[in-house]
Amino acid sequence: MPANKDILLIVPPSRTYTQWLPFGLMHISSYLTAQGEDNDIIDHKAIGEREAFDRIRARVAAEKPRFIGVTCMVSEIAMVKELCLAIRQASPESVIVIGGPQPSSSPKHFIEFGVPFDYLVLGEGERTFHELVLALRAGRPPEGVNGLGYVRGGELKLTTARAHIEDLDTLPFPAYDKVDMAYYCRPNVWTIRPVYISSFNIFTVRGCCFQCNFCVEHTVFGRKVRKMSPARAAAHIEHVIARYKVDAIYFMDELFTLDGARIRELFRLLDERGVRIVFGCQTRVDLVDEDLARFMRAHGCLQIDFGIESGSPKMLEGMNKRTTLERIIKTGEICNRTGIRHLANMMLNLPGEEMADIEASLQLAKRMRYNLVLWNVYMPFPGSGFGRTLELEDFETIMRYPAKPAIDLLERKYKFGSYSMRLEDLLDYLHRYTFHPKYFKFVLNGAYWRSMFQVMRFLIDPLYLGALLRSRRKLEYITNVFKQVTTM
Repeated sequence: MPANKDILLIVPPSRTYTQWLPFGLMHISSYLTAQGEDNDIIDHKAIGEREAFDRIRARVAAEKPRFIGVTCMVSEIAMVKELCLAIRQASPESVIVIGGPQPSSSPKHFIEFGVPFDYLVLGEGERTFHELVLALRAGRPPEGVNGLGYVRGGELKLTTARAHIEDLDTLPFPAYDKVDMAYYCRPNVWTIRPVYISSFNIFTVRGCCFQCNFCVEHTVFGRKVRKMSPARAAAHIEHVIARYKVDAIYFMDELFTLDGARIRELFRLLDERGVRIVFGCQTRVDLVDEDLARFMRAHGCLQIDFGIESGSPKMLEGMNKRTTLERIIKTGEICNRTGIRHLANMMLNLPGEEMADIEASLQLAKRMRYNLVLWNVYMPFPGSGFGRTLELEDFETIMRYPAKPAIDLLERKYKFGSYSMRLEDLLDYLHRYTFHPKYFKFVLNGAYWRSMFQVMRFLIDPLYLGALLRSRRKLEYITNVFKQVTTM
């Protein structure tokens, strides 16, 4: 048992099998450490959800920390409520602080849903959490801390909004030492989907200046794009590669290619340091030209994930995507010419969508030969721009997606598409033409088998093969492969 900490930061047990690092808490942790605050992160991996829950409760009961921070994504409010009830019982004097996308987008939900908490952190949490700790220790009222929500007299009170951190270089590296990096760095098919490689994700940019109607990214990081300098990003990557011996990096920045000059400088600095990486990233189709794509491929770009969303011009306009089908096709052709794998995120169940729009998306996927197509069902999470949002009683069920109860709830209550086919049947139909390892089918369909080849062709990609040959994890690749195939 580690020494007792005055501050514990908790990842909900619903994430016990996720591959994504809990960056929000890791950044808060390292920021607190830099300010001289002793703290720890509880993030149980690869065990059952109930076992993780019991371990969290036992540790809180044993240590009774003064401050407890819990992160909450949009679909986790039911789990966080159960967790906070257990925390309150195990350590009644602890101050419970909840942050993340859900309190940032919908703080009132925590009162309406009966979640026991003392404070909500709205937006970026590093400075807000630390200032709250200092204020409470000094006996000062919380009104002076920007970016907070709390209850007084039965009503939710919000302090002045917290300004975003402008200079990301001032933040310390995330607290990698406080999470299970052996788990996060193991060979997996999740980080650069579906490529089986030792890799993990990092952020070098916060914020997105676009306003797609289905997206809730802005609720935490805002609309203004703030970028880590190339020098700081290079130092961060060098640190990760050297310490954790990963073979690839995935840039989770919403708009990795927004600034081409920054990318070129970043990789010039990595070349100077002798850091050789294979990487994946995500961006928009209108932020990639052929010259930049060739540069990125030459410096290790294995795959780009695009938010294609639809092959229908009508739906692109309805989503406020601010791009065109012509631009989508042009960028797809650039990827095909330069050898960069391209993943297409597609949206279903959007307001006004008809079967003809679905067919347009499917025809686009066939034409562009995407290396993986992910069909995502739109769910009206708080913060999206289509108006109507999920009702509180439905969060727990939605969290179980793609289980049948969640699909049935969407069909019954949140079906926005104008087609008679059930969502469950629609997904089955689409997966008969676009291969996904989790939904393997035996079908007499040439398009399906061509799609499967596109998904699996990373196995003959020179960048991938080179990364395997250089890897210091060769035995781990063999021992982990059978655990990974269906976890995407």
